Amino acid sequence: MFQRLQKLEADLASDDAEVVAKALDELAGSPTTEALEILFEKANDEAFAAAKSASDAFGKLVAAHPKVALRHASSDLRKLAIAYLSNAKVVAAVPELARVLRSRMSVEIRCLSAVALGAIGQTTSVSILVEARQDPTPEIRAAALHGLQNIMQVAGEEAVVGFLEDYDWTLRQDAKEHLESTGWVPKTNRERVLWGIILGRFDEAVAYGSDSVDALVEAALYVNDAEVRRWSAVALTRLNSDIATRKLRKALNSKDSNERQAATAALAILGAVAEPEGPSEAEVEAVPAPLNIRESVFAAAARMLTLIGQP
Repeated sequence: MFQRLQKLEADLASDDAEVVAKALDELAGSPTTEALEILFEKANDEAFAAAKSASDAFGKLVAAHPKVALRHASSDLRKLAIAYLSNAKVVAAVPELARVLRSRMSVEIRCLSAVALGAIGQTTSVSILVEARQDPTPEIRAAALHGLQNIMQVAGEEAVVGFLEDYDWTLRQDAKEHLESTGWVPKTNRERVLWGIILGRFDEAVAYGSDSVDALVEAALYVNDAEVRRWSAVALTRLNSDIATRKLRKALNSKDSNERQAATAALAILGAVAEPEGPSEAEVEAVPAPLNIRESVFAAAARMLTLIGQP
């Protein structure tokens, strides 16, 4: 095989266009890393007269064997491969693109994979992109959102709704603009609260009881926009909720300094003392009392004696 690939690579230097074309065609049908590398090199060689044909052959090989391409060591080669898979909407590439998105590869490669999953447009990609909503990297979440926006099915639209809860305010706004363009209407109380927050209609956001409290507390603690955090806390003053105060005080125990600062600021707006919230009575009751070791051993022995009929 290696010798054959060497021969094909040598044929690419031929002055005979037919020889070159045959070599490219054979390379496109060879599912090997070496063939992929040869085609990638020639596709990017401006001095190579058949660069466009080499590019087409590269795309053909990638479409037929996405796993070979997306597991290559070269990030540049993988990026070009993802572009081909995206443009050609290669459904067979979805599992491999999902693997890349979940991997520890560069943020750029993972973002490209998320967008490609959206461009391919399979319903099966929705759950993969929804999973990426939990990624701590904003760029990954943004790419997942853009991928979902390209999946023109109800499942894709409903998944976009989840970004109304994102801690990145720009992603919430992006999701809002997309949903407005589709004519989406909130269906649950929580969605109505989130919609009120993103539209800046906090008077509407306070009308749904515990759903209002939960969404407004989350916005006051986590959204990366100081004005939104402040107005969310102001809205909470209209609810006169002990639950909101307890949630904010509990956040004072967070390891995240930004969360602690946000909780302190929100409690100040609510006129509440910024003291950490301890466990509730229900939480305390749920913790079993420690057993005396000797008592527990004797109790177990007594049960065993009873079972075997001894006094």
